[in-house]
Amino acid sequence: MERYTRETARGWTLDGASQEVAIARLAQFENAYFSILDQQKELSDRLEALKGQGRQKSAQFRELLGKKLVNQQILLAFEFQGIG
Repeated sequence: MERYTRETARGWTLDGASQEVAIARLAQFENAYFSILDQQKELSDRLEALKGQGRQKSAQFRELLGKKLVNQQILLAFEFQGIG
């Protein structure tokens, strides 16, 4: 991925990209972030339903839990960078 910004003593500035291109990239990041948040809510709901059925050891439960953990790692990486 090509970097569109660089940090200077005064803050962040565009580096080789137009403002429109940089805004479009920001929108893509925001869409991805909020999509992951939505997925986390859906996964939590599905996991709770499976727990209610006593299916914590099922393959489906484990697969959904794995997806939830991967998403959580992504969200933690965003938070580490001050996003979220």
